[in-house]
Amino acid sequence: MHQNSGRARTFETAIGILILVIMIATAIGIYVISQDYNMSRFGISTAGNDESEGDFTAIGTSETYNYDNLYEKINGKAPMYQETGFVKLDTQRFAAKTNSDLSFELYIYDMNSAKNAFSVYSRQKRPDAVDFNDLGANTFGYLAGNAICISSGKNYIEMIGSAESNELVNGMKEMATNLSAKRPASEKIAELEYFPQGTVAGSWKLQIDNAFGFDGLTDTYSASYKVNGKAVSIFLSKRKDADEAKAVAKNYYDFLITNGAKAVSVDSDILKSAGASIVDFYGAFEIVFPADEFVAGIHEADNKQAAEKAAEVLISRLREING
Repeated sequence: MHQNSGRARTFETAIGILILVIMIATAIGIYVISQDYNMSRFGISTAGNDESEGDFTAIGTSETYNYDNLYEKINGKAPMYQETGFVKLDTQRFAAKTNSDLSFELYIYDMNSAKNAFSVYSRQKRPDAVDFNDLGANTFGYLAGNAICISSGKNYIEMIGSAESNELVNGMKEMATNLSAKRPASEKIAELEYFPQGTVAGSWKLQIDNAFGFDGLTDTYSASYKVNGKAVSIFLSKRKDADEAKAVAKNYYDFLITNGAKAVSVDSDILKSAGASIVDFYGAFEIVFPADEFVAGIHEADNKQAAEKAAEVLISRLREING
């Protein structure tokens, strides 16, 4: 009896030690993950005496957050990233060498693909954003208040300043330029090449799912245009093949009709030949048609003639690319 009790106590002690070892190993792992000192893989020096980051120098240490602990850094917004392919986040603070009160934090999100990064970038874009046009191929960026945001390949990048000041903005712009030069985006978003030229600056958007309230439209890119002074929005959604594109286009048309849209006549012969449908959706015109493997059309145009003209230009562009 006493011998069995001794064995039980020995077993319980061993289990307790094993649990303690696992807990310590887990804590060390979390610490190592969240204290990643190597920002050089992004082409960024964190050496205090290095001049490569201009008038700003790194302060503190860089940190890395993964899928499970992202909420610790951006509580409340983590689900949006996690639902859009998020892998990890690297952060580092920088301060002005001449005024430590002026600082910004750099956030580099690994979103696993250029499409995912661009989706997060476009969904969060503020109305007061001012676009950058010199960050290199396949890279998009804008300034809004005390923040700079960039979509570059699989990375979505933010720089959040401690204040709105010209010195701080200039420092963040320099960092944006350096990042783009040292890590140029090699992965491009092919769908953007199918859009006609003349987009309204900064109007690109990507909706991963539920575009325009219709769950059948996924991975839907859109951009704004001006046609004879009238605003129109062109959209494209690439499907598996032409048959799926036809089915989704019809389902979207049916969705609009079910929700109160009224069918209107198609005046353009080009649109008729493409099998386009037009509806008046509570005063805004929608056009939808299949084009090979794409569902394409016009969204929320105030003027029917402008909508048809934009659709004609889009059809011409798609035919030009697809032959």
